[in-house]
Parts: sequence; C-alpha cells; structure tokens
Amino acid sequence: MSVARIYSVGTPYNGVELADIDFEQTADVMYLAHIDHAPTKLLRYGHDHWEFATVTFGPAIDAPSGVSATASTPNTDADNGGDAYFPQPATYGVTAINAETGQESRLSATSTATNDLTLKRNSNTITWAAVTGADRYYVYKSDNTQDFGYIGSTDQLSFVDDNIGPELSNGPPGGQNPFSVAGDYPSTVTFFEQRLMFARTNNRPNGIWGSKSSDYENFDTSRPLKDSDALALGVVAGRVNAVNQLASVSNLLALTSDSIFKIDGANDDGYLSPQQVRARRQIGRGSSRLGPLVVDNVVFYRPSVGESVRTIGYTFELDGYQSSDVSIFSPHLMRGFSIVSWAYCQEPDSIIWAARSDGKLLCFTWEQEQQVWGWTLCETDGKVESVCAISEAGEDRLYLTVRRVVGGVERVFIERMAAARWNDRELTCFLDCSVSFFLEEPQTVFSGLWHLEGRTVWALADGAVVRDLTVTNGTVTLPSTTGPSRNVTIGLPYSTLIETLPLILPGGANVGRKQQLGEAVVRLINSGPPLVGPSENKLYQLKARGSEAYGEPDDLLNGPYSFSNESHVSESTSLVIKQDEPLPLHLTAAFLEPNVSNPG
Repeated sequence: MSVARIYSVGTPYNGVELADIDFEQTADVMYLAHIDHAPTKLLRYGHDHWEFATVTFGPAIDAPSGVSATASTPNTDADNGGDAYFPQPATYGVTAINAETGQESRLSATSTATNDLTLKRNSNTITWAAVTGADRYYVYKSDNTQDFGYIGSTDQLSFVDDNIGPELSNGPPGGQNPFSVAGDYPSTVTFFEQRLMFARTNNRPNGIWGSKSSDYENFDTSRPLKDSDALALGVVAGRVNAVNQLASVSNLLALTSDSIFKIDGANDDGYLSPQQVRARRQIGRGSSRLGPLVVDNVVFYRPSVGESVRTIGYTFELDGYQSSDVSIFSPHLMRGFSIVSWAYCQEPDSIIWAARSDGKLLCFTWEQEQQVWGWTLCETDGKVESVCAISEAGEDRLYLTVRRVVGGVERVFIERMAAARWNDRELTCFLDCSVSFFLEEPQTVFSGLWHLEGRTVWALADGAVVRDLTVTNGTVTLPSTTGPSRNVTIGLPYSTLIETLPLILPGGANVGRKQQLGEAVVRLINSGPPLVGPSENKLYQLKARGSEAYGEPDDLLNGPYSFSNESHVSESTSLVIKQDEPLPLHLTAAFLEPNVSNPG
C-alpha cells in the first residue's frame, strides 16, 4: 500500500470562499483571484515547501537611487557680455535594465540642472547609484515642462548630455496598480498572448486588464503608450455585462453574464495592445461563474440562465464563434440541477467529469474528430462536491472530494479515480472508496480500512472476486476459500449498467409493432463476463467458464460474443449490459437483430 503524508499551509481564504476562487498556473506559480482579496499567488519551492503571497505589482528590478544632475558651463558667452547665454532647466530620470529578463524599472527620482546646452562645451552630467541586477541604464530627459523622452543608454553610472534632444515618442514606464484597494480586486484570471489577464471587480464588473507583455506582475504604462504596455478595457453592449470568466483560445473570450465577447486587436495581425484592443459580441447566451473548460479548440461553459452545458467554437462559415447545446440529448440529467465543479481528463479517454449540485457525478465522453459524445451518470453512496484533473504517468487522473457517512459521522474524503490503463487484471481497481495493497508476501488480514468501518465491502484478491466482507476495527480477513493474496483491492461495490437506445430499422419499419430481441452480438475488450439481456430484470451471464483451471478466475473476454435471447416481446428492441463484479467492462459495439411481427 502506498504511503503519503499530508502537507498543510495556511491560506488567506476562508472555506466558504474557495468555490469563488479563479486560478491560472505557470510552472510552479499559481495566480489566484477572488473579488474580496488582493491578487494572490501560490508558490511551490519543493514538495514540502509552499507559500501564499500577495502579488506585488511592478517590475522586479529597482529604480536607481541618488540621481544627480550637475551643470558644466565653461561657455557663458562672456566675450559678448553673455548675450547668447540663455540657461534653461532640464530634468533627468534614469531607469535600470535587466538584460536577462528584459525588465525596465520605473523612473527614478528626478534631478534638474539649469544650463544653456546650445552653446559649445556646455553639458549636464547625470550620476546615480548602482542597482542590483542591472546590466544597463536608460536616461530620460524633460526640457522645461515637456514630457520625458529617451536620450541614451549606458552600462556606466554616469551619462553626459551635451544637448541631446529627447525622443518624446519613447517615454519611461510609470507606476500603476489597478488592484490596490478593496473594490478593485479582480475575480477572474487567465493567460493570453504572454499577458496575465484579470477581469471583474466590484467597482468595474465589466473591466478587463492585461499585464505588460511577458511581464505578468507588471501593469505599468508609458507616456505615450507602447505596444508592450499594460492594457485595460470595458466590455459594453446592451445590458450589464459582468465578466464572469475569461477563456484563452485563438482569441481571448470574455464570458459575461449576458453575452460572449471576442477580445482582439484592431490591427492586421490581431495582437492585443493598449492602443488597439476591442470587444465584439459573438454569442447572446451569457455564462455562469463556473470556470470554462477548454478542450482542443472548443470552450465548454455553463450558461447564466438555464440548465444545460454549451460549447463555444469558431466556424469558418460565420467567420466567428457559435454556441451549441451538448446536453440536448440528455436533458433529464440537467433538469433541476447545476454543475458546481468539473474537470477534463484528456488521456486516455477524453472525458469531462462534472460534480452535480445534488452530489452525483456526470461523465461526458467527447471525441470531437469522431463526432462521438454522450453523458453518463455515476452514483456513489456519498456526495461528490468537487473534482480536478492531474496528469500522472502518461494519463490524466481525476481527484474528487466526496462527503460520506461512516459510522454515523459525516466525513469528507479526498479520493482519486483509478488508472484507466492497466496491464494485469490483478492490479485493476473497480471498487468505490477503495484501498489497494501490493505486497511482497501474501496475507489474509488487511488493516487500515477505518474509513469503511462497519461497511460491507468486496475485494479483488489476485484477480478473484471476494464478496460480502465486513470491516471491523478497520480490518477485514479474506475467507479460507480465497487464501492469502498479494495484490488486493478492497472497497464498496457498484454496478455498471449500459442500455442501448431502442433500435429503429430503416424507414421506421419496426416502430409501433410487436418485436423481440433475437440474436445479439457484443464486442468486448479485456472485460469480465457481463450480464446481458433485453431488460434489466431479464439478464443472463454472457459466458460460462471455459478452459480456465479450477480455482483460477475467469479469463477476460476479447472479441465478439453472441447472445440468443429468450422470448421477450415489447414495442421496442434494446440490449442491456451489466457488470456487477469489480472487473473491467470495455464495450466497443453492440449488434441487435430484432424479430418484428407482421402487421395484423
């Protein structure tokens, strides 16, 4: 049995606030947004070293200190009584540059020198103190009351201005933090085009902000604006459009309470910049606060009104985005409920797992290129409250928080869905709330099952199914008929039930007529023998034991298997497949042959 230790770290959030936290991750830094808290980041320094920190916005490199401008005036036009000497003030500021990160500091405190630089040999010398991490320094100048403009750079700690004209189109960055006080804290975060994007504050529910390009914690701007500067805009169209979520695909999508907007640049290449950014309404069905899921090039979201799941995808024909309802064939699974948490497991089966408001777990299989999709309801004896997906060993594993009653006490469990890929049936796990033991020496007594105290559990012991064991003092004992085992999984049993839709022959030849299921064929891959039949109360074992040795578990089934049905007359033909045992069931196809009565 694997061993793990819980690592805890204090957070700035209360438990009731967790559902409203939005987050986005880059490497070992996760940015967190909550409308009642200043933007925060979770930093991972090691397996047992994590920290929460409030984001300090601005460049990481300090501005130079001790800036001093000194006038040198060897030429005052003394030969002409100073008639041509007309001194004017020039104000200077310096920024520090980190060549490795490309960051430029904010402008230093300024210093003014009064001189007539139009006369030969006159100059102003600017000096400053060294900055840790700086490779170069940019010098900016303001003549009289003008804006600051760039006049040069140096890797030294001084610079001489001998009447250099400032480049006013290239000004220094100015400090800016749009999220400095309560009311201005954002509630939504994502990444797009090398920018950290925030949206929706109490004071500006329709506001969207983007960091400087490739500088996520820097929202500074220059005067005049540069393409790499931070940006801000408001989404306005018709009704109130609170930005509930942001989604990053080929464009930035703003999922508001009323509509879906595409955020793009107004220039030809479409890149966002503070001078060219626009919001265009695409879809009139707004979004809830549930975070969207991006699967390939499609965005899944829960609408702000209604009980459905919709997608957003770009279509060439419209040259824009359109929305589709992917729950339209299973409305009964959504009616009266909402999705409170969901996650996408890309490998190996491309599945969206969704926790429903009543604690049931929904499974949505999505294979876009094959146009295959459908919903499944998964039930347990507890309530699933939240889910997330984590990539492990080449596949995506689902983690769940599940509220269960054990020994009359309600407890919350962190559980992990078993691996979908396996090589040996003895190592499979098809039991709920289970624990697996992989031992070097076989044994019959297994402990550490306090979370199942008093419950009736099943086990898979070296591939054999063991039924109806009771957990006492956190322990179960395998029966003597099973004997000591090395690879054992113990947990709560569940059933897998598949029922095909009623078969309709071409032209509807069997609709409304008496019929019965004749021969059926199911195609299986590495499956335990299931029960099959025309209805749930008429099920029969698909395959009896064949060449397996006595005492050995049944072999797994691979290939097509036929089933001849007994007489069961109805007005539709369906096939039910059920797996009651903790064994795999992988059904790839079902073929039905109905016997239809002649019209009389």
